[in-house]
Amino acid sequence: MENSPESPPIIAEESGWSPQIRILFLIIWLGIALGLVLLARPLWWLLVLMFIVGYLVQPVVGFLQRLFIPRGLATILTLLMVIVLVVLVPSILVPLVFQDIAPISIDWNGILQGIVRWTEQLPNTVPGFEIFGYEVALTPLYDQAANELIKLQTQALQPSVESVINTILAGVRPTVQVVGFATALATNVIGRTIGVLLYVILFILLTFYFTNEQPRIVKYLVQLAPERFEAEWAELWRRTGRTWSLFFRGQLILSIVIGVVVWLGLSILGIPGALALGVLAGVLELIPNLGPLLAAIPGVLMALLQGSTTFPELSNWLMALIVIGFYVIIQQIENLFLVPRILGRSVGIHAALVLLGVIVFTIHFGIIGAFVATPTLATLIIWFRFFHARILNRRPYPELATSAVIGNRFAAAPTIFSPISEIAPPGAVMQTSPVAVLSPREDAPASAQENSGISENDHVMEASETADEPEIGDQLI
Repeated sequence: MENSPESPPIIAEESGWSPQIRILFLIIWLGIALGLVLLARPLWWLLVLMFIVGYLVQPVVGFLQRLFIPRGLATILTLLMVIVLVVLVPSILVPLVFQDIAPISIDWNGILQGIVRWTEQLPNTVPGFEIFGYEVALTPLYDQAANELIKLQTQALQPSVESVINTILAGVRPTVQVVGFATALATNVIGRTIGVLLYVILFILLTFYFTNEQPRIVKYLVQLAPERFEAEWAELWRRTGRTWSLFFRGQLILSIVIGVVVWLGLSILGIPGALALGVLAGVLELIPNLGPLLAAIPGVLMALLQGSTTFPELSNWLMALIVIGFYVIIQQIENLFLVPRILGRSVGIHAALVLLGVIVFTIHFGIIGAFVATPTLATLIIWFRFFHARILNRRPYPELATSAVIGNRFAAAPTIFSPISEIAPPGAVMQTSPVAVLSPREDAPASAQENSGISENDHVMEASETADEPEIGDQLI
């Protein structure tokens, strides 16, 4: 029977893409994303710094927002405060550090002479050893080492004829060459200065956009997941963000505390350059596990070479042992008391894995890699556990099934910075579980709700008012 002119045309229902086509386009888009990441490799360090600063300033931006300051203005004010601190702190610390290390004078000649005398006495102390019936003489090695040290001492005290001639020739260079060299040097300096300024401006702009647009970014990331998995996806991002946020802020607090403690402790012990050593300890504290060990080496060497001004009657060797004990005590207090209270279980990775990750990331990505190695490993573990549970068809977060369902949308974004207790909208009833989940949307098809894996018995209570609720990502702490 033919359709009448008045009846609407019959449109065949379109079928979705086959799984093969979906996988193909997923692989294509992943390849494009990987290519873009590789193209941006020269700016990786800039993006990582932007990410770190964006995390650190989120509490300040949220506090200003609670004072009814618009988010854009709050972000600008926060970044201005950061710029003032970045300029003000070094301008205060650097002169003090130089003033602190100015009186230090190391008698390198005396040190070399002592090492030479000690090397010359080694043949009498340990002439050699016997292994499996074979006599191994060490005297030739001692003699060679002593001769090399004598040459080094002579070169340090008396310049060679060749170096003197080169100095004279360098002093009588033609004026044209000097002018050309000065011009090239000035051009290079100006070019590098302009490049640094451009990087600074780019960094400030990127940090502003990342901090200001964070709620929209989180909203987009949460909505990437299918509707019935949106709650799990939001919880995954919440746990990931909590790891990075607690790590950054905790490491900043630990750096300040350890730097001050090292400065005060070494000042009491009378170690020269205590302020510089404290600043170094605070900076290296940002590198987990490996940083405190590296920070202890200069302090021990300073005690060994300079001794103590507070206890001059003690030998340098004894003072070096005392400083070693001081650093060990600080490390133990940090691990037993400070880290559990400041960082908590935000990372939860074995120390050996952290040390290995720091070394590998430092080799490939430099000092920035050393800093982000620990939270990166923690993030990989969190995401591995999530997808491992989903591959085995298990709930990655079983507590979500017994949590309160709070309607169609969250009143505040499940941001990677916000505590989960602030997610529920006004009027929603939360149970004892700290996590709230999304219920199936009203406009979702019935089949999706049936297959969501959450029965009607799991829905404890819906919000009584949802009409005026803001969308995901519209609010922050």
